[in-house]
Formats: sequence, C-alpha cells, structure tokens
Amino acid sequence: MNGNRALLITGLLLVLTLAVFETTSLDLLVQDRLYDPVRGWCVDRDAPLPRLIFYDGPKVIVGVIGAFLFLCVAVPASKSAKFPFSRREAVFLIVCLGLIPLTAGTLKKTTGVFGPWKIARYGGEQPYRKLFEAIPHVPGRERGRGFPAAHCSGAFALMGLYFVGKTRTARWSGLALGLAAGWIVGVYQLLKGAHYLSHTIVTMLLAWLIVQLLARAFGLGGETLKVRPSP
Repeated sequence: MNGNRALLITGLLLVLTLAVFETTSLDLLVQDRLYDPVRGWCVDRDAPLPRLIFYDGPKVIVGVIGAFLFLCVAVPASKSAKFPFSRREAVFLIVCLGLIPLTAGTLKKTTGVFGPWKIARYGGEQPYRKLFEAIPHVPGRERGRGFPAAHCSGAFALMGLYFVGKTRTARWSGLALGLAAGWIVGVYQLLKGAHYLSHTIVTMLLAWLIVQLLARAFGLGGETLKVRPSP
C-alpha cells in the first residue's frame, strides 16, 4: 500500500473511532457484560497468575527485546551480518518501543478519563466521562488517567517489525505479532476493568500511526525492503 494512503487511512480510522465511541454508549455496553455487581470483573486484577502472564510478563519480554536491539546497535559492523537487524533497523525499533509507550503515558496524564473500575457504575467513586466532555472541577478529586491504554502500547509497538521484514511473509508476520501481543494485553485489561474497548483501539491506531511516521523518518518502506540495508 502507498505510504501516504496508509497514513491517511490510519488517521481517518483514528478519527472515526473517536467519533463513534464519543457519540455512543458502546464502551459501557461492552463493560456491562464484563462486570457483575456481586462477583466483580471477569478477571481479578490481584490474581497472581493472570497478572504474571498478561501484565508483568509482557513488560519483561519487551525489555528483553529492547536489550537485544541495543546489542544489534552496539555490535561491531564486521559482525552485524550475524544479527537479524541492521543498526538502522534496530534503532528504529528501539525508538518505536520507547516513543509509543511514552506518548500513550503522556496522554493518560492529560485526558482526565477514568478507567471502568474507578467509576460509580462499576463500584468506584468517580463519574463516568467521555474524552471530549468537560472535566468538572472538584477540589480534592483525583484526575483520571485511563485514556489511552498505555500498558498494551509497548506490545503494539512491535508492529514496527513490519518495516524490517526482508520478505512479504516476514513483514506481515511481524505486523500480526504486534497486533496479537497488543490485544492479548489489551483484552486482559478489559476483563479486569482497567480500560474500555475504545482505549485499546485508539492505542493500537495511534501506535500504528507513529510506527509509519518513524518508518518514513528512518527511510524504511515495508513493501520495498527486500535487501538488507547497510549498517
């Protein structure tokens, strides 16, 4: 797909997603089916095994991947052919893994949206508020930090693998890996009431938009890379 067209489509999908969830109650309809007033959420957020697999585990995996990418950058040029990524590709992926979570985390601090488990509808104390609704000023009330979904952003950053694949199969496999990893983490967050569906969809689209912009900045084109670039 043409790079400009892909960027435009991603941007339009992001705007459409925000419009749909801002003008409907779809988020609440989904969360209502995941919450029981007696039993609580589908997944206990304090349950150690799910937390290890879907919350702490992914952080460790992304950290290991990041360490390997730094090794790809640090290795002497004479030995770089033994690694799957060139230095330029490794730096690109490192920036993806750093910038996307940073962007999501920064937005969380400014949007003022509470996650489901915080609002009164699901046993919390805070009011439900959509992204573009005014933030009521109540002295002493905490500020919401639920939008977008930041934890899955590191997993979605792996979509950058699309732009370093040497074959069409490798590219699409890399994209599929990033999507799968992001949604595995994202669904866990939905099931325990940490985020709404819209939070994860927006994070996915935002991550893909940033990945495409970074790929362009690094001179990486998913449909044209068939020969390993020079380190």
